Amino acid sequence: MKIKHFHCLLADDEALLRQSVIRRLSETDDRFHVVKECAEGKSALEALKEGGIQVVFTDIRMPEMDGLELAKEIHEHYPEIVTVILTGYADFEYAQEAIRQGVFDYLLKPVNVQDLERVLGRILLHFQKDYEFEEDDLSKRSAEEVVMCVEKYLKNHFREEIDFGALSEELGYSSAYVSRTFTRFRGESPVRYLTSLRMKEAKKLLAMTEESVARVGELVGYPDQFYFSRTFRKETGENPTEYRKRVK
Repeated sequence: MKIKHFHCLLADDEALLRQSVIRRLSETDDRFHVVKECAEGKSALEALKEGGIQVVFTDIRMPEMDGLELAKEIHEHYPEIVTVILTGYADFEYAQEAIRQGVFDYLLKPVNVQDLERVLGRILLHFQKDYEFEEDDLSKRSAEEVVMCVEKYLKNHFREEIDFGALSEELGYSSAYVSRTFTRFRGESPVRYLTSLRMKEAKKLLAMTEESVARVGELVGYPDQFYFSRTFRKETGENPTEYRKRVK
């Protein structure tokens, strides 16, 4: 089976190191294309919202949001994306801990060809298995049925904590397949769809009830008030209190 090209995001605050990694990737396997570069974790997360990324290479040390925090966010919200940590010898123990927390693999800096070949080979094998699994399962259930199941589940459970990995496993598919299929049919990822459901309900509660902002966040699936307020502002352009004052 012919493997497609992979779109990669590279997050590192050192421009020279980004150039070096991009050059190494091109020389080692031209199926891996760095289509987005970011200098820190927060901008990387924003870039991932646009979709289309299969692999993230991230330095372990960056300002504002480091590579471990970025990897944790990716594992939680984009389980279909493969994350590879770039680390120096001084942070080697952190890289090992990251592996235990869901990071796919790590590369020691400066990146050498042998290590890169090993990691890229593992990534290719990972996606190869996903695609083969996808082909086998298409005969059992249509892609559209999968999307309808995910959509129905999210509509009924958006107020709860959602584990997309467990949901995919319950459906009998890989996380990567479910995410790709949903995005193809609905034009947005399951994570974006879930956020839209939560924001719609939050707006209604803010406008029609006197519940506190913290309580509204809890009612739409965000037990952390600060995370809820930050997400609401990111999605609407104003914080929950400002929105409530404006609509009332």
